[in-house]
Amino acid sequence: MLQSIHDKAQGIFAWIIVGLIAIPFTLWGINEYFQPSSKRTVAEVNGTEISEQQFNYGVQQQRQQLRAMFKQDIDLSFMDKEIKERTLKRMIEEEVLVQTAIDTGFRIGDTLLAQRINELPAFQQNGSFSQANYQNFLSAQGLNHSEFEMQIRRALLTDQLREGILRSTLLTTHDRQTRARLENQQRAVSYLMIPTTRFKDTLKVSDADIESYHKNHQTDYLTTEKVSIEYIELVGKNLVADKSIDEETLKTAYEERRSAFTTPAQWHARHLLVAVDQNAPADKVAAANQKAQDLLTKIKAGQSFEEIATQSSDDKVSATQGGDLGTFGPGTMVKPFEEALKTMKVGEVTQTPVKSKFGFHLIKLIEATPEKTLSFEEVKDQLRQDVQKEQAESVFYGQQEQFANLAFEQPNSLAPLVKQLSLQIQTTELFDRQTIGKEGSILANHKVIEAAFSDAVLKEKLNSEVIEITEQHLLVLRLKEHQESVPKPLAEVKTEMVAAITQARAKEQAKSLGQTLLDELKPKNEAATIAKAHNLTWTTAQWIGRQDTSLKLPTLVKATFEMGNPSSTDKAIYQGIELPNGDYALLAMLAVKDGEEKKENATTVAKQAGTPPTPDPQAQAQMLQQRGLGESEFQQLVQQLKTGATIKIYSENTL
Repeated sequence: MLQSIHDKAQGIFAWIIVGLIAIPFTLWGINEYFQPSSKRTVAEVNGTEISEQQFNYGVQQQRQQLRAMFKQDIDLSFMDKEIKERTLKRMIEEEVLVQTAIDTGFRIGDTLLAQRINELPAFQQNGSFSQANYQNFLSAQGLNHSEFEMQIRRALLTDQLREGILRSTLLTTHDRQTRARLENQQRAVSYLMIPTTRFKDTLKVSDADIESYHKNHQTDYLTTEKVSIEYIELVGKNLVADKSIDEETLKTAYEERRSAFTTPAQWHARHLLVAVDQNAPADKVAAANQKAQDLLTKIKAGQSFEEIATQSSDDKVSATQGGDLGTFGPGTMVKPFEEALKTMKVGEVTQTPVKSKFGFHLIKLIEATPEKTLSFEEVKDQLRQDVQKEQAESVFYGQQEQFANLAFEQPNSLAPLVKQLSLQIQTTELFDRQTIGKEGSILANHKVIEAAFSDAVLKEKLNSEVIEITEQHLLVLRLKEHQESVPKPLAEVKTEMVAAITQARAKEQAKSLGQTLLDELKPKNEAATIAKAHNLTWTTAQWIGRQDTSLKLPTLVKATFEMGNPSSTDKAIYQGIELPNGDYALLAMLAVKDGEEKKENATTVAKQAGTPPTPDPQAQAQMLQQRGLGESEFQQLVQQLKTGATIKIYSENTL
């Protein structure tokens, strides 16, 4: 599959793939916007540099998204050029949009910022914001609160600009009326059906007809190609491990995995942050420390920690919760913060501000759960099972390489595997390419079916490659028996052939009669007479719409709306149509009635009737049309902004 992707993912195909997975960098990406600039610059937008470091991070994010889409660690080197070009294009467009939004006066307030961060799914746990999830995310991305908040501000700025365009796009009355006229158009139709069953009883098929048909259609009546295989499995759980494990071995294992039997300490705390950069001048650090001291004095004097955190904390996210950080464990917070917690009692506030790389923290411990470790006796049985399993795995992995080497180095037989690894050969019954085996059977695995019918196994009569059924379950197979696909005997398929010949001839006669009727049709008022002469009847005329299901013949509905308009009210348009089941229909299009725009939507009607509102399809269609126009206008705006901007690209730094 990957080779196929490699072969095809060139040019426009690669651009489409990259476009599908591209995620706006304004939200999850470029934390280096807020780090010192690298020495090399890949582009400048109105004097603002995009560094090589920022660019490389963006490319890395694109690759991760592609691999996530393909759900495997795929080599993307063949798409490097497309990924880099699309990454740089998006970064330039983002910078142009951010600059435009700021110049236009767009701003993101602290309240909106905190609300959006709180609502992000990545930070939700049990339906509410999780400070632990938030902190873990920042740590994984190498971000601090300020950097991440700036990213969100940039994302919200560009979103405001985009939504402003989408919401201000005008869908004119003419646009709506034209769309309604076509989408809601109705057509008056009648049809006449000529079924193949009308002719089948009179058709005779001779032996000569059957022999001729059999000669010319042998490839349509073939037996199913089948194979049976013999195979050998290497299964980890079947390997024998040492059942007698002494006490000392178990105790050693216990000491090695003590952390696995330990429930870490948990804290529930509030904090108040006075932010200051760790590299800030000494006077600014001192000023931040003094501010924290002053706030601590107020708390000690009896003022509410929650109220002061809400009003004064520079951590805008937790400030909305009165500084509440939720429950978290070791490693979630920065080290000075965590060390301070370990010395505190429940209900206490830190005696002095705690300094970290983010600034100065005031901390209030709400609840604490101490670390707990299960005893050796409590986990002894589990340890024995784990050690036995590991020993079996060790045996498996020790044999895995030998298993693969023997199958490859001696590809004409499975006997070496039997001899060297004491494994057994198993066999299957005959099966075809479409076989789906019972659950648990090796034939339930598509890789086994594919290998059995591969050229190496089927034509070259070699062992297959090692097939991984599941983790620690390997299989090698080879061909046991092969039944090729051959033409079925005439006696076996005679009934099917008679039916096929009869159907083909009946279809031809139905079409021939239909064409004759089309030639005979004159003015509209003679259509019924002509039909009656052939013992046929036109259906009652009815009005249908584009999505009509009353005819129960989608082919006729589609054909109706592909026909032209009658030139007058007394002259229909006729058309012959072959139906999927072989029948032939004559379709009469009698009149066209343009659709009208609905003046009252379903929500209004529901309110008047006192029932719950339901979405109005017409209103939804108009909304989609308006947003489509808006997206087009937004893309035009982006291009205009880029044209008017001073953009310099240093391609040599993107290689």
